[in-house]
Amino acid sequence: MLARFTQKRVLVTGGASGLGKAIVMKFAKLGWKIAVVDINIDGAKQVAEEANCLGANAIAFYCDVGKDEDFVLIAKDLKDQWSGLDIIVNNAGVATTGMMVDCSPEQWDRAINLNLNSVYRGCNYWLPLINQDGPGHVVNTASAAGLMKAPSMMSYNVSKAGVVALSETLYAELAYRNIGVSVICPAFFKTNLLDSLSPGEESLKPLIKKWMENSKITADDVANDVLNGIEKNKLMVISHDYARKAYRFKRFFPMRFIKGMSKKVPQIIASKQKQKQNG
Repeated sequence: MLARFTQKRVLVTGGASGLGKAIVMKFAKLGWKIAVVDINIDGAKQVAEEANCLGANAIAFYCDVGKDEDFVLIAKDLKDQWSGLDIIVNNAGVATTGMMVDCSPEQWDRAINLNLNSVYRGCNYWLPLINQDGPGHVVNTASAAGLMKAPSMMSYNVSKAGVVALSETLYAELAYRNIGVSVICPAFFKTNLLDSLSPGEESLKPLIKKWMENSKITADDVANDVLNGIEKNKLMVISHDYARKAYRFKRFFPMRFIKGMSKKVPQIIASKQKQKQNG
């Protein structure tokens, strides 16, 4: 798998846990050089050690994906150490919840900065590390939320929809260079994403946590889909069967889909009120 990449150099943001870690381990088993990038540097170092035990050549980097300067430093270090990259996985991000009435300017800016602008930064600062004529690949983690845009996830939906739009545009722009692009749009699966919720955004946390825990799809499953997406240069990677069906339904019957979503709003409001009453 991925035999066209002869130098085998990959960078994964959010690599210390969850989907990022699962992706790191897939590349580790293939014997790649892996840059494990995370704001949790201790976690990144631990994952790098685990990857090395599997036959990889992994190194850890600290990165706050909300700050340009961290991307610049990593680009310089990887240029010096590896002379470049073959695959970039822009995976790091945060969870946010709430309707427009709940969405403060601070929450909006945080979601856009850490979910969308971070992907732009990864592409802007790290794409020059990929050979002009490839082969190369960029993987951007969005979400099924960016396709379906369910109510009570306003800032999250918009930030992830932006990642989809960025990825579609980039796919067209990089094809002539033999560089592919995949955008990952999973629905709910068990991960620690909810730990990134800000105080005041946790009214829907029990419900979302339940959906995650009941999911039959794991981070390992999504990571497999990521590698398959790279292998086939597949733009849209949607791991969950029900999400693929919902996306197809929305494409053919957009107003029926949106009207169906609107009927869920009273239920969501009632659930939030009940959660507040229960403390």
